[in-house]
Amino acid sequence: MVEPIGPKLAEGRDTEIYAHGPGRVLRLPRDGRSLVQEANIMRFVADRGYPAPAVYDAGEGYLVMDLVPGQTMLASSLSHPERIAAYGRLLAQLHSQLHQIPAPDWIATVAGADGDRILHRDLHPLNVILSDIGPVVIDWTNAARGDPAYDVADTWILFATADPPLDDTQIQSLAAGRTEFLRFFLGALDADAARALIPLAVEHRLEDRNMTEGERTRMRRLAQWASNDEADLASFYKRMSVIAGT
Repeated sequence: MVEPIGPKLAEGRDTEIYAHGPGRVLRLPRDGRSLVQEANIMRFVADRGYPAPAVYDAGEGYLVMDLVPGQTMLASSLSHPERIAAYGRLLAQLHSQLHQIPAPDWIATVAGADGDRILHRDLHPLNVILSDIGPVVIDWTNAARGDPAYDVADTWILFATADPPLDDTQIQSLAAGRTEFLRFFLGALDADAARALIPLAVEHRLEDRNMTEGERTRMRRLAQWASNDEADLASFYKRMSVIAGT
């Protein structure tokens, strides 16, 4: 494993990010897993014009990549709620752009969601950095091959049910903007196809040990709604506060 040469800059549920020389950061997974596959995926999509950080090195328990200066889309949404509609559409564009890229054979397929496109499987506002040169998508840990509708469903689940690392005031602000964000995000994509895959995506998310009990409960509510043959976006938005537990 490579040791960091600078201070910790950020951390997520299973990784820590450190400064690692001029313009670079070191990503360390807490479980020490190899990040070579993740690095290869990042290089693959970047070579095809997708906005992912440049990778310099990767191995057992580490990945060295570009430092991307800027706020996350979530942080910017909280400080600039007037931008929520634009950010919802931007996230939809990032999904659409990614899903135009055929996946290589060496990426595993999502069970039950067969397809031939690259899926990020964590493409939400915390994993989009708004840099001076445009949005950059980070955290490719879960990337796989499959049906693009699955990726949309997974983002839908996370934005509607997950607990972001925010303080109480920020969480209240987020609750007010969740529905508006989803209206613009889903309005630019095939929401019906995504809804059909919500139960499968929830099933996979429930296998994640990092999910809290509250998140699990909300995900099950969303899967129950999506399993109803009469479910549509109007009924989702009407039930959003119940599904999200707000």
